[in-house]
Amino acid sequence: MKRTILNLFKIGLASTILVFSSLVTAEPPNLTLLRKEIKNYHDSGMYQKELNWVLQKANNYVVAVAKANKQRKNPLKLALVLDIDETSLSNYDFMAKRDFVGTSEQVHHEIMAANSPAIKSTLALYHDALKYGVKVFFITGRNESERDATQTNLKNIGYTQWSGLYLRPVIYKYPSIVPFKSQARANIVKKGYTIIATIGDQFSDLEGGYAEKGFKLPNPYYYLP
Repeated sequence: MKRTILNLFKIGLASTILVFSSLVTAEPPNLTLLRKEIKNYHDSGMYQKELNWVLQKANNYVVAVAKANKQRKNPLKLALVLDIDETSLSNYDFMAKRDFVGTSEQVHHEIMAANSPAIKSTLALYHDALKYGVKVFFITGRNESERDATQTNLKNIGYTQWSGLYLRPVIYKYPSIVPFKSQARANIVKKGYTIIATIGDQFSDLEGGYAEKGFKLPNPYYYLP
């Protein structure tokens, strides 16, 4: 009888340890440590290195397709789609200052300031695309009410011309940005363009079709569905 009770005790103890271990492994990463890790990722230069690597691949691809297109008997109308935030321009200083949190009002205020710097590798891609006859379109999750500030910011940092700038409608009922962005690309295709590449920092920038290739840039700072 004593052995039975002892065995039951051991089984119960083992179960308790197992449950405790499961709880420990289920605990999410510590938020404070994650913020430090994100800042180190940026400040160490690793973010810039990975960003440049993807954009160089995109640049090589766009130029190669554009050159091949010029050799066609009937060249296609080629288009490149760029996202804006964390793709064409950087908001890192704003985000780091507010510790990677913030209200929609704060973000709107930052956008209206129209002073975010360019992501240089994207700006280089933009110029190369235009050089080889590829039209550039911007599709952004920014609100239509922010159009003037967005245009000012883009022009001030070197994106001086584009063939279309699509901003999210003031009234938008979908929880994901995918329906808006995919429909915007569909509209570009309807105009007779072949979108050879779409580039963004969120997977939602690339989903929904109407582009031959997508390039996902690193962005550990926020997530947009």
